[in-house]
Amino acid sequence: MKVLTNIWPYFLFNHVGDYFANNEITSLGGQFKDMRFFQVESVREIALANLRSLTINAAHKIGLLNKNLEIFQPLFNLQCTSYLSEGYLKKIRPDVILAHSHIPRIGNTNTVPLVAVEYISSKRYMEKVGVLQCLERDIEAKRWATELANIIVTTTPESKKRFEHYIPETRGRLMQIPIYMPYLEPIPEEDITRKAQKDGFIRMLFIGGAARRKGLPQVLSAMRLLPNSVRDRLRLTVISNFQDGPVPGLELATEVLSNVSREQLTELLSRAHIFVFPTQFESYGRVIVEAMANGCAIISSNTDPQDWILDFGRSGILINPESAEEIAAAIEELTENRHQLLNYAISACRRFCRVFHHNVTGKQYRSAFDAAIKN
Repeated sequence: MKVLTNIWPYFLFNHVGDYFANNEITSLGGQFKDMRFFQVESVREIALANLRSLTINAAHKIGLLNKNLEIFQPLFNLQCTSYLSEGYLKKIRPDVILAHSHIPRIGNTNTVPLVAVEYISSKRYMEKVGVLQCLERDIEAKRWATELANIIVTTTPESKKRFEHYIPETRGRLMQIPIYMPYLEPIPEEDITRKAQKDGFIRMLFIGGAARRKGLPQVLSAMRLLPNSVRDRLRLTVISNFQDGPVPGLELATEVLSNVSREQLTELLSRAHIFVFPTQFESYGRVIVEAMANGCAIISSNTDPQDWILDFGRSGILINPESAEEIAAAIEELTENRHQLLNYAISACRRFCRVFHHNVTGKQYRSAFDAAIKN
């Protein structure tokens, strides 16, 4: 099976999450030996992709996409789509195209089966980022982008429901599959038990490039509310580049790190007892899944999709992300009760193995490719 991933070498915006998520799918070739993945190599297509991304970036910078005006509908459509020429596809003859968020238009034909990865954000998310007034335009863009897709993959159950509600014609073509994370393996349960029992203090970890949006101010406020007997037993590590501004109160943290490598991050997660992540809004939150695989007891937001990731409170403590009091109560509960901490950590790791491990999601993606070709 030849799979064309709709990404380009020399893509100017290849640091974005969509690029990495699409690129990670190529690891499926190790799980299914009959699958071969390759990128678009046409100079023309690469140039068009970069022009498209530069246009969208400029539109965001000057606020055009925050206007609910019909004249800007082409910009909304462009935000969800890219372009591949029929001539290029005839030359390379893929069996199926995988497109993550930037879904190709090939004239008005559907000459190659298409698996499109797309999502519809919650109203809360759009309110927080200040674009709820664009919802109608955004839905129309996603309708236009996905109309030729044989299979539409979306990452969460609630996103699938939103597709069915806003774009009912997608029913029958939708599959809900979590993000494919081929680099992530669970630590053994005996290691989780060992780290929960061996230390006289509790290691707590916060990770978030945009620290204010991810809830660090609330975490630090919660630390101030804790009794001294609890706070003295905590060791808080903060990992952030503070992309959305400085956060006062960092003297409460034991250490503050920036620009850590993946190896460092994995080491810190594997040693942490508690992962606290009261994000104010999030489209997914893959760092929560990374904490689950590393046997952390997790405190996160009671909002979509964090509530689903943590099995609605069965694999982590869900709190109101605005409430420092609820965060403090959750930290105190886990610090004072090692048995509870261990139960949450093991439950999180087991849910990771059942739902998010790449062997599980890889089979689901393979099913999506097979269904697209069959259809």
